[in-house]
Amino acid sequence: MFRDSYDKNKFLITVEGMSANMLSLGIQGFALTALALYFKCEPFWISVITTLPLGLQLLQIFLGTYYKFFKTKKRALLFSAAAARIPMCFLFFIVLFDKIDYRLLVGIVFIYSFFSAFVSGIWTSSVGDIIKKEDRGTFFSRRFTLISMSTVVFSYIVSKALNYTPGKTSILVLTFIIAIAAITTLILLYFHEIPNFKESQISFSIKKPLKDSNFFNFLMFIAMWNFSIEFTKPYFYYFAVVDLNASYNILGLSSSLTAILSIIAFFIYGKLVQRIGYKKLLSFGIGVSSYVVIFYFLMTKETVNSLIMLDAIGSAVGWSAINLSLFSLLLELSSPDRDSYTAAYSLSVGVLGLTGAFLGGYLANFLHGKTILIFGDSYAGLKLMFFISLFLRFYCMLLLTKVRAYQKSLYYPGLYPSIIYLLRNRR
Repeated sequence: MFRDSYDKNKFLITVEGMSANMLSLGIQGFALTALALYFKCEPFWISVITTLPLGLQLLQIFLGTYYKFFKTKKRALLFSAAAARIPMCFLFFIVLFDKIDYRLLVGIVFIYSFFSAFVSGIWTSSVGDIIKKEDRGTFFSRRFTLISMSTVVFSYIVSKALNYTPGKTSILVLTFIIAIAAITTLILLYFHEIPNFKESQISFSIKKPLKDSNFFNFLMFIAMWNFSIEFTKPYFYYFAVVDLNASYNILGLSSSLTAILSIIAFFIYGKLVQRIGYKKLLSFGIGVSSYVVIFYFLMTKETVNSLIMLDAIGSAVGWSAINLSLFSLLLELSSPDRDSYTAAYSLSVGVLGLTGAFLGGYLANFLHGKTILIFGDSYAGLKLMFFISLFLRFYCMLLLTKVRAYQKSLYYPGLYPSIIYLLRNRR
């Protein structure tokens, strides 16, 4: 089936990514909104749940110490994955036996996020060693394409369940998918061929990447970027559902549309990024995703459906560029001591992500249900958060300009020549 172990590993990394994506989708987006409302979470706790998987990435600074408890890197990965995934399966039984309490949801997501931090650190380091540098652009574009397909499947099933069988039945469907995805990722990780420890991975320090001026500029950018994202992340769909009465059907349809368009975008970006560089593509994606926030600032009950669909298109164009380029840019800027750089990256992301989420949660609790008058016009209180987020994202684009990385300006010689430029095999 596979020519060699390299092809086998690429296949497993891709399929496991699809399963892990369906697991993470259960605690973000419209699925999280439904789950949190069922567990009677206040806006603050929704913000906490949303940011925990990202915020606790800061624990990767202890990865060197964590490695010392295991004989091999693969054992460390499998233990961490089991400790993170198995508690997620309990959600199904909590709902089944009507033990509904927001503290149980928060606690399970906390455990999942705690151990997922180590899973992410080990996985990032391993993939950086496994996937050849010259293959990364093509490999990750294909991987994200297939992950987008899994998003379509998840969004369709869950949105239909939430729309046509609201209440306990639909939440059982959601938590059952989460449980199956959790178990599947464990099985697939077991078959991964993980390179063993290097000496630098046991005794790494984040002092080195912090002294790297260019990487420090990248850390400042990524920290502020995650602050701006986590500040408002859970409240876009929450605002649409609670304030504007948007149906889960339209939210699922928009998620599916985003995933389908992302497949096309990943194909184009996979060809394009090899010529213009990850930094240029990342800047483009941030710009598009920033303008999309305006849709929610202008959204009303009369326009919610059409603007959500426009948001789906903009999100596909913007976030596919971000997802494809951000991780690869991290690998490009990292030295051979990748664990140190990954830990510094995770610390910046985690600290500012948690800060943004807590501030956003407190502000959302205060603004929810309130209106703001601007020149005599009434705006929902949550829209103030969207407005703040818009300016924070534009500021992130300025911070990214300080990062030195390979990039080449786009050139548009016309429609037909541009298509040939993208699709030809030679550079």
